[in-house]
Amino acid sequence: MSAPEIRFPEFKEPWRPTVAGAAFKHSRARGKAGLPIYSVTLDRGMVPRDSLDRHMESDAADGQNLRAQPGDVVYNMMRMWQGAVGVAPEECMVSPAYVVLRPNKETNPQFFNYWFQTSRMLHKLRSYSHGLTMDRLRLYPDDFAKIPLHLPSRAEQDRIAAFFEDIDAKLAALREKADGLRQFKAGLMQRLFSLQLRFTREDGSDFPEWEEKRLVDITAVNPPNEVFPDVFWYVDLESVNAGRLSDPKRMERINAPSRAQRVLKAGDVLFQLVRPYQKNNLLFQEDGDYVASTGYAQLRARNSNSFVFHLLHTEKFVRDVLERCTGTGYPAITPVELGKITVAVPCPDEQERIASALDALDAKIDAVVDQIAHMETFKKGLLQKMFV
Repeated sequence: MSAPEIRFPEFKEPWRPTVAGAAFKHSRARGKAGLPIYSVTLDRGMVPRDSLDRHMESDAADGQNLRAQPGDVVYNMMRMWQGAVGVAPEECMVSPAYVVLRPNKETNPQFFNYWFQTSRMLHKLRSYSHGLTMDRLRLYPDDFAKIPLHLPSRAEQDRIAAFFEDIDAKLAALREKADGLRQFKAGLMQRLFSLQLRFTREDGSDFPEWEEKRLVDITAVNPPNEVFPDVFWYVDLESVNAGRLSDPKRMERINAPSRAQRVLKAGDVLFQLVRPYQKNNLLFQEDGDYVASTGYAQLRARNSNSFVFHLLHTEKFVRDVLERCTGTGYPAITPVELGKITVAVPCPDEQERIASALDALDAKIDAVVDQIAHMETFKKGLLQKMFV
């Protein structure tokens, strides 16, 4: 195929056959003291090493590191086939385990950066990598240089790169908006649950003072099942992501795992008992037959389920949970210990007011998250159709 499925109308010429080595020069320039050190990630391209939330081995000496210039393409030899590649945003140093490619004047590095994200190109990168097992695959620079490809003119490269950069800018703006809403919600929750901010009744009068109660006094913890369905959707610890239900498994009772025990009703709250600091809980709102894993505590509020759901995400509640957890690598709390935790609770009417305010913010956050997901799908589809 010498032309992609989708092109900008001003470009008609077929993409010319060549090899990757014709577009780049392998650079072995050594690092120098004072330059920032960057790492290559699978999902964010090149990032400053000190921004990574993980332990890094001690750096190589400056003279052993490689130097990258702005616009150089840098990839991880061991992870290139998975998409571990990026474009240097500034003059910097990188690990000697990386490969630095300097584009020639007819090569737009961002064009290649997007190209490397396509499934067809990732397949080629994997095909030219060498190793006895998947975790030992390496793409050496000489093998990268041999990869056959079809390349458009520099003008078309620029046009394609600019198009996807515009999409990425829109995605970045949406992510920033979502983060801003989350920060605002966190601040509002802190003020509401610390009683710095109180609602009043519609007539302007104050609600009653909050009362100290055990969680088991305001919710039914693991309520008994009424009828266990023969066929159901199973919610395990992998089925909830950032408070959203995703990919529950369809199961028959006779084949279900022993942990499938919590028959759910709309409004139930699922609290993750293992590693509760992740706050990966769920306000269940589905119709139909669903059963949750015993890895969750099932909470059925006596008043507002939504209020309880938000309460579980306060920093104070999480601290109280962690104090009662056992285990170090995978701290966990039992449902009985969870129910003993004391919480401050307002009257039912104020619970509803608080829940409504926080639910409205969640709806706004969810709307932006959906926009991000749709745009990412849009971008992924175009990546497959705008490259050869």
